[in-house]
Amino acid sequence: MSGGARTGWILMRQDDNGNRVEMARFDVRGEAEAAAAEFEARGHKQLYWVAQAARVVVGAALLDAGGDRGRRVLAARRSAPEALAGRWEFPGGKVEPGESVPAALERELLEELGVTARAVERLPGAWEVRPGLELQIWTAELLSGEPRPLQDHDELRWLDAATLDSVDWLPQDRFALPHVARLL
Repeated sequence: MSGGARTGWILMRQDDNGNRVEMARFDVRGEAEAAAAEFEARGHKQLYWVAQAARVVVGAALLDAGGDRGRRVLAARRSAPEALAGRWEFPGGKVEPGESVPAALERELLEELGVTARAVERLPGAWEVRPGLELQIWTAELLSGEPRPLQDHDELRWLDAATLDSVDWLPQDRFALPHVARLL
């Protein structure tokens, strides 16, 4: 079973109420299909199937103690692509095949902001950016460096609980705001 990035194959089942439930994730399609066949062979009445997992885009709720100002989170204003320019997001990017989500987040923060950070914990929920592409937000701890807008951003802002809603967030990042607010 896969434990890192949200890639590979998902064993799904439909419960008695018609809800789709994820049972397990696998790196190899054949392993997922074998697990589905095993459940069916045992006489389970639910419907089982295998689906390809969505590719993950990971965003960082990069937290800073903020000193006497209190805890803060970093927001980044997009400069590209044009359709997203001027809107704010949690910085990050796509998880590459074979890369864990935490490793991707740490790599993206180094590439986009020039900082060394440590991925800490995934926030609840996710957002389907488009079919096959899912956004997850993770908290991250700044280890070294001063964030600078190096790629796809033209401005950065540290926001506290009182200013978290002061920027025009991208719709896909908004699901994480209540969770981030609780951390500030």
